[in-house]
Amino acid sequence: MERPLAAGLSPTRPFAAHFHAPEGMVLLREPPDLIGFFAGSLGSLFMEDVFAYILSGIRSGHLIVQHQTLRRAVTFRDGQVIFATSSERYERLGAVLVKLGIITSDQLTRAVSLVTPTRRIGQVLTTEGMVSEANLYNAMTYLVREVVLNLFDMVEGSFLFQEAQPPLGDVVKLPERTRDLVIQGIKRGEATTRLRRQFPDDVRVGPGPDGLPPGEEALLARLRQGVTVKELRTSYEGSMHAYLTWAEERVRDGSLVLEPAVPAAPPPRSMGEVLGSEMLSPEERYNLLLSLVYRAVEEEGRDVGMLRGFLKAPPPGLEEAYAGVELDVDGRVDVSRIRHNVSGGDEALARALTMEALDAFVSYALFSAQNVLPKHIADQLSITYRALQEGLT
Repeated sequence: MERPLAAGLSPTRPFAAHFHAPEGMVLLREPPDLIGFFAGSLGSLFMEDVFAYILSGIRSGHLIVQHQTLRRAVTFRDGQVIFATSSERYERLGAVLVKLGIITSDQLTRAVSLVTPTRRIGQVLTTEGMVSEANLYNAMTYLVREVVLNLFDMVEGSFLFQEAQPPLGDVVKLPERTRDLVIQGIKRGEATTRLRRQFPDDVRVGPGPDGLPPGEEALLARLRQGVTVKELRTSYEGSMHAYLTWAEERVRDGSLVLEPAVPAAPPPRSMGEVLGSEMLSPEERYNLLLSLVYRAVEEEGRDVGMLRGFLKAPPPGLEEAYAGVELDVDGRVDVSRIRHNVSGGDEALARALTMEALDAFVSYALFSAQNVLPKHIADQLSITYRALQEGLT
């Protein structure tokens, strides 16, 4: 997971290592009832795929999803969500109780001061008479549901599902089945994606003529400093979906204004981008890449004769195309000569055969160069070759 490993190490809680050939291993702090695990990155799987795995197998256990300092955990019993927690302040029980109007901020402050290692916030609130058992349960149900739905906002991070026996404590009954909750989560994720496009991180925002509504003074103060959408996010207490929905509503009522973006100077173009652009003809791109390979081999003090060896003895089928063709001092070939060699009166066919011949030479040059060039240079040339091919498709 992304959290520094050292923070989770303890002599009294050892890890078990699960090896996956030489490519890597997974370290797990395994409870006695661990059945199995499922881990990965949200860059390769969507959140709905992770839930589908749990639901389809009617599995029990714990799902932990993490990105940087954000950590959300969901507990399942037979494929159904029964509990959830989060590291986010707005996804804590006390914050939810204040948001729902069940207690005040002052009551929450007092309750927190009475919390001890053996007395949790919920117990304090009920025993002190601040919250009824029914309101506490309803707030907890609301919180679990929100933590699950907010998982579908996450597009980065890693996940770990540890399959284990169903837990006995901390269980709530949600008003809908987990399958229906996943559908709502997918819809929320799609809405968040739409809003992200509408409000890119780098767009600057400011207050409208009348400012923001009462209760949003902290956000107004931040807006007056001149901030981007991403910077303002840190002052908003809520999920990404809630934040962007708020921004959309405030833009609609005129209390939030998007400032016109200042066009940024285009970044320098990489060689791969040049090769894949329309600045050069396809034949010129191949010739340029040949020249790059030639120059790299030459600068390493290696014999460039290995490249000329291709022209002396072309692969079967390319003898005619490369008849009389040689490398010049820059490592380029005479493309017009190749086209003349394969010309048969059909211009389109001649061009296709020329491209095929050039691609074969470049492929040979890259393969041969890997044996004499440092790995990072050979890899960069291969990446450039892929960019060239993508630019031609």
